Amino acid sequence: MRSVTRWPPVLAVVALSCAGATPSSPKQATTEPTLARPSVLAGVTATQPSPTTGRMAHIPEATYRMGSEVGESDERPVHEVHVSAFEMDVTEVTVAEYGQCVRAGGCVHAPTAIEFPGASAIDHQLFDSGCNDDGPERQDQPENCVDFAIADAYCHWAGKRLPTEQEWEYAACGGNCDQALAARGGAVAILGDDHWPFATRVAKGSLGPFGLYDMADNVWEWTASPYCSYERQDCGDSRRVIRGGSWSFGDFLKVRLTDRSPSAPSTRNPNLGFRCARTASP
Repeated sequence: MRSVTRWPPVLAVVALSCAGATPSSPKQATTEPTLARPSVLAGVTATQPSPTTGRMAHIPEATYRMGSEVGESDERPVHEVHVSAFEMDVTEVTVAEYGQCVRAGGCVHAPTAIEFPGASAIDHQLFDSGCNDDGPERQDQPENCVDFAIADAYCHWAGKRLPTEQEWEYAACGGNCDQALAARGGAVAILGDDHWPFATRVAKGSLGPFGLYDMADNVWEWTASPYCSYERQDCGDSRRVIRGGSWSFGDFLKVRLTDRSPSAPSTRNPNLGFRCARTASP
């Protein structure tokens, strides 16, 4: 089993530029993604809020083939999935949007400290400052360091819900993730424009097939789905599937539209945020 490789972002670009690379062995599917530790912590630059935040895109009803035969072990087998029509946030939920929920009394304040299995004092020293909280200079960045319950509560307050894993993958690439990724430019599409080692503002990269931003890069995103094998959807695992990769991964195998990773519901991480979905009106 292959363990997660912590590559600097530049090396990831080099690897992707070599093209056609496929994993030589599967990832260790039971391992939750961990943060790569930067040698120097950089600040963030404020920008004007994007006019795309708060909008939703309509995703039509479809039957598609989910997964990847050239991906990692938990992405197989490729199988047919049906999704009813739904709507999905064009961007990840931002600090500004989350703050509205807090001020309305519908959400708790976003945590200012990380929480994940094995987090050490050094991890807190390095990464707590990456939690966006309600920072005035981070209003257009994704709200991060939120656990599953916090993300779920926000979506319900907004009259929405977290997307299922099946909805997330279809929204990301319209039923053919390999083709969608190639059309968006390979390495650039995967790694985006994020400034390691922190998240960046939303809606900064290229649009996906349904007009969604940041489906690969920026932050991982919570889904409502338990982390089960595609061959056994009722496994009862308490962990949730997170999708989309993040700024913290130089390993290109982890930042792919079909990649799926498990995360304990209590995880709070600066590389983990969310967006919401809702069932389309008939």
